[in-house]
Amino acid sequence: MDKIHFIITGGTIDSEYFPPHETAEPNKTTIIPEYINVKVRPHLITQFETICMLDSGDITDEIRQKIVQTIKDSALQKVIITHGTNTMTETAAYLHAQLANANKTIVLTGSMIPLKEFAMSDAGFNLGYAIAQAQKLETGVYICMNAHTFKAGHVTKNRAEARFEER
Repeated sequence: MDKIHFIITGGTIDSEYFPPHETAEPNKTTIIPEYINVKVRPHLITQFETICMLDSGDITDEIRQKIVQTIKDSALQKVIITHGTNTMTETAAYLHAQLANANKTIVLTGSMIPLKEFAMSDAGFNLGYAIAQAQKLETGVYICMNAHTFKAGHVTKNRAEARFEER
């Protein structure tokens, strides 16, 4: 079984919903390792690393470069990045350009609804799908959302439909 390096960056998947404001705000600390360890283990060998806990609109190229360096420094070949959906395509394209010869499988995933507290969240499904895809995809950079896999640079977020689509 492949070992997977999870890189955490925040986003809705790792946020808490605040009903009075009708907003989701990134948690101060990630809940992804706890979720994976409870729902998936002992069948999955993982390493977790938090780069930041931000809304994806606050992800800068400086942070993207930290992600690139973390991937380069990782001894593992399979990488899953949890990321907010608003700038996921930009980060995927950046990683694709920076890591073209990295010989690693890199999957970005997230959710439209926070993982914690919402029974109908797409987060758990997207995490599971990303884990399955990371283990079978060839090297490259991908986005895995809602049972679809897209190559970096060939995907856009359809905000009106709240889904990702091939472009």
